[in-house]
Amino acid sequence: MKKPVILDVDTGIDDAVAIALATYSNKLNVKLITTICGNLSVNEVTKNTLNFLQAIGKTKIPVAMGESKPLEREKDNSIQAHGKKGLGKYKFPKLELKTIKEDAVEKMYKTIMKSKERVVVIALGPLTNIGKLLLTHPEVKYNIDYILISGGLLHDSKRNPYLGFNVMQDPEAAKYVLQSGANIIICPSDHGHTAFLTPDEVEQIRTTNKTGEMLEYIFRSYKDRHVKVGIATHDPCAVVYVAHPEFFEKEMMYVHIRFLEKQQTGVIDFDPIKAPNMLVATTIKVKKFKKLFFETLKKMP
Repeated sequence: MKKPVILDVDTGIDDAVAIALATYSNKLNVKLITTICGNLSVNEVTKNTLNFLQAIGKTKIPVAMGESKPLEREKDNSIQAHGKKGLGKYKFPKLELKTIKEDAVEKMYKTIMKSKERVVVIALGPLTNIGKLLLTHPEVKYNIDYILISGGLLHDSKRNPYLGFNVMQDPEAAKYVLQSGANIIICPSDHGHTAFLTPDEVEQIRTTNKTGEMLEYIFRSYKDRHVKVGIATHDPCAVVYVAHPEFFEKEMMYVHIRFLEKQQTGVIDFDPIKAPNMLVATTIKVKKFKKLFFETLKKMP
């Protein structure tokens, strides 16, 4: 039986790949996709999400628009790692898909509470929607199997930490989610750097099918300072964790949001000394990840 999941996205390039892997997975049932401001405004993120779903032929999955700004601060628009439009300069056909009328938080709540099985929430963007969901409906956490958070850097400098995008955009929401009592698993960005796609693999993607052609074109606008030559796969790794946790080594750790006064934001901090409070994916089996990636890509148009 497929595992019911909700994808919460701020659709840029690696989110799009994650959406493709999740919707074509034989292990996951994507019940809902919700959008959140992050890489771009929530309107632009939502348009990217709909355009991409239409392009890969997944037009029946409901999409609900989420929050337009962080819980307690203004949106930071200074970082653009995915091009000005989030999916590079790719030109999509006329958009026919539309969002549902309900907003993301209420639709997430109804989807989770009505599900016969506990739902996995895959958080691929800032945690604003999920923070608001848990603030508004704290009882929902009992129907959530776990929240899988894509973010944080395990092997990082404590003095000069890497400001992971998903947390730095809304550290207050991230702090609330981590302290909510919900079951949480962290899939750090290290895996996206370890399991990056090489130039030869990107060429293989391009020649696989029309979806592969689109992905290769979109990849041209992707920047990640940790992957000088190739394409980082942070959000795809997070989706693959939910579908195939056996591809990862895991460890219980103490995880919290550490606020940085100078940068006026926060980071996910992994503390090996304090008593563990949640599960962290520590290593990824790269060959298995890539084999699954190409097998799934071949199912797409």
